[in-house]
Amino acid sequence: MKNLVTATIMVLLSLYAVTSFAQNNLANKPSLFSQYPDIIICTPAQLNSFFETEQGQNVRVSFNNNLTLAGNVKSKLSKYSNLQTVVIKLSAFNNILFSLSKRTDQHEIVTYVGHLFDNAYADGYDLKKADNGNYQFTKISMAKILPDCNQ
Repeated sequence: MKNLVTATIMVLLSLYAVTSFAQNNLANKPSLFSQYPDIIICTPAQLNSFFETEQGQNVRVSFNNNLTLAGNVKSKLSKYSNLQTVVIKLSAFNNILFSLSKRTDQHEIVTYVGHLFDNAYADGYDLKKADNGNYQFTKISMAKILPDCNQ
């Protein structure tokens, strides 16, 4: 019985140590986009250029504020006739993935949505439509999107 109690205490202490160590690492993620502004404006034409390449090809699109998204098209899907998604592996940003979707409604109005982030980094961008018909990459904090689990 004494061995069972000792073994149980050792397992519990090990689990506590692993949990404590894992949660401390979450707060120390590096920022990937610290030199870029909180909002980067882009046009529908710039976003559409990502869909003009095929899977396996390279694509490069430059936006204002010196942000250039360049990389290899890893996936290009057309699930339905009105929905296309392209995923690009960005070599300049430690091979994170940029996912961009293009949806066309029944009135032929095109809407883009996308995101540019990775769990390994503290920041990223979310693509949203602006009021003037253009789009904007809005900086996001991964800690706010994926908060730490404090159990």
